Amino acid sequence: MRQLIYSGHTGEHPVLVTDENGLRTLRFGSEERQSCIDLHKPWILQLAYTQWMATGLLLHPHPEKFLLVGLGGGALAHFLLHHHPEAQIDVVEKERLVIEQAHAAFHLPQHGLRIVHRDALSFLRTDPASEYHLAFLDIFGPGCMAPALFDPELYRLLLNRLHPEGVLVANLWCGDKPLYRRALQAVGEASDGRCLQMAVKRRSNVVLLAFPREVPRKTIKKAQKRGVEYQQRYGIDFAPFLKRLRRTNRSSLIDFLFG
Repeated sequence: MRQLIYSGHTGEHPVLVTDENGLRTLRFGSEERQSCIDLHKPWILQLAYTQWMATGLLLHPHPEKFLLVGLGGGALAHFLLHHHPEAQIDVVEKERLVIEQAHAAFHLPQHGLRIVHRDALSFLRTDPASEYHLAFLDIFGPGCMAPALFDPELYRLLLNRLHPEGVLVANLWCGDKPLYRRALQAVGEASDGRCLQMAVKRRSNVVLLAFPREVPRKTIKKAQKRGVEYQQRYGIDFAPFLKRLRRTNRSSLIDFLFG
């Protein structure tokens, strides 16, 4: 049974918070869940696509500087605060109401991270430069990708903010094939094809990994060998994610888009 906790509107879309099956859920006016958290164990990633996004953590030797573009209910922020308590975590979210509900309804702490109320492009153009090990990009409206996901400049600016061994992790939606292809083209253009795709099993989410330098294929192989260690550390079985990552990226994204 679904219990309504909060109902509001940002001016662009509704914001609904509900409790259902022991989990607190955020929606933006559609049935698609933006965030889903167990308030008793908020560091456990409940939605499949967020677990797949966490694969990016395995591709940097010592990830301790994070940028989150898009807050939602703060599932990834909770996860990083728990597993990397000493890390620098910056969050960019353009909707004040979403920030307020992340704290009030999803119990996101006020300390341990910096939350910037601004749109992504404005932040990246004007905020004093900081070098990140990982950037997580997850910006959606009601049932659709945010317009900025089709702009190559967004990905260029994010890649320019990364450490040379850094990783950009983007959540895209392939339910609308033409729009998905537009987003892929934007990433491919910005990264010169230094991208990998992971289609989330039984979902329409596709997690894209983009890199400021070469694709770290040796690092991916090493991560596979350390699968048990990573599973114990993060509580996620990464083995099927890494297996799909290697199997579905034998050619470059540029070949896929323009070949």
